[in-house]
Amino acid sequence: MQLYHHPYSLDSQKVRLALEERVVDYTSYHVNPLTGKNMDSSFFRMNPSAKLPVFQNGEHIIFNTAEIIQYIERIAVVSSGGGKITVSSGEVVEWMNKIQEWNPKFFTLSHIPEKYRLFISKFMRRVVIARMSEFPDLASAYHRKLRDEYETEDKLKNPEVLRRSKKHLCWRD
Repeated sequence: MQLYHHPYSLDSQKVRLALEERVVDYTSYHVNPLTGKNMDSSFFRMNPSAKLPVFQNGEHIIFNTAEIIQYIERIAVVSSGGGKITVSSGEVVEWMNKIQEWNPKFFTLSHIPEKYRLFISKFMRRVVIARMSEFPDLASAYHRKLRDEYETEDKLKNPEVLRRSKKHLCWRD
């Protein structure tokens, strides 16, 4: 089993915690999005969203953090000989889904000084454009990623998007 992740990624940290808590053996691959490693063709072919983490068990590849954690739970139960897989309480599942629905990108990026954020954004766009020309078979997927980068920049200029991002994690309205 392989985990493609970055140590500072919140979702990667959740998955690593689940793997360690359940004592599941895995091979760790650090993928640094700040250097564009998540845009390399081999990673991009496996995961066109280029988001981290990615969990791979043989041919089975999972991108969604909550699904990865549930998969790890099933592996741990089967490995322990416990055969019976129980469903977590409704409130825990609801909390996990609420956390998973939250996109920390806007909250995180809004707290990075603008000059650094714009530098990284420009760098990422250049990486995507370069990869697009290197790997024409992935051009449409890279183009979607490039469009996402521009949309993120536009959304960061909207104070309502930032307000909603902060508010999303309030447990009760």
